[in-house]
Amino acid sequence: MCVIWGMASAARREIPLEPEDELELVGLAQQGNRDAVETLLERHELAVFRACRRLLPQGEDVEGAVQETMLRALRGLPRFSGQGSFGGWLVAIAMNFCRDTLRRRRLVPFQPLETGDDDAMDPIAVVPSSEPGPERVAMARQAVERLRREVARLPRRQREVFALRFFVGLDLAGIAEALDVDVGTVKTHLHRAVQRVRAAVEEANP
Repeated sequence: MCVIWGMASAARREIPLEPEDELELVGLAQQGNRDAVETLLERHELAVFRACRRLLPQGEDVEGAVQETMLRALRGLPRFSGQGSFGGWLVAIAMNFCRDTLRRRRLVPFQPLETGDDDAMDPIAVVPSSEPGPERVAMARQAVERLRREVARLPRRQREVFALRFFVGLDLAGIAEALDVDVGTVKTHLHRAVQRVRAAVEEANP
């Protein structure tokens, strides 16, 4: 649980906000409005949690990484320009913290953002079914494994963009902010990544 605002990890959820609303909240938060700060951090905590869980090796303190990310975000909030995505800015902080932690402690190499797990969204519906029986469930599991393998084979930048979009849940502006690239570059990498993964999965599952 992140003690800053007391939100249990089990209760993490998406809290949609319109861009205009988020920009207004950022302004209020930078003026010291606690409610605005809590709303912003709660809105993006799930994305930060997903990123930390995928960036850190198994057994590492993911909850601690989320909390430290939020603390760093609070300290850095006055420096956020408001020009980019707040969610992407938060995920960038999380990525930098996870990298720094593993390098400082000389742990196993930094884990690339490449695969999801059971509670992640399925970015490509490869086995549609309204009433999945045992055979379809087995097919679906095989399809997910193929998906993960193909994502792992993508070039690094395509893999990062794909993972941040489908496994972490960032929008295009958020990905651009997290990776410090422009939205056009994100679109290009995402399109190429989806095309490659879809073609490979469809070839294996005609």
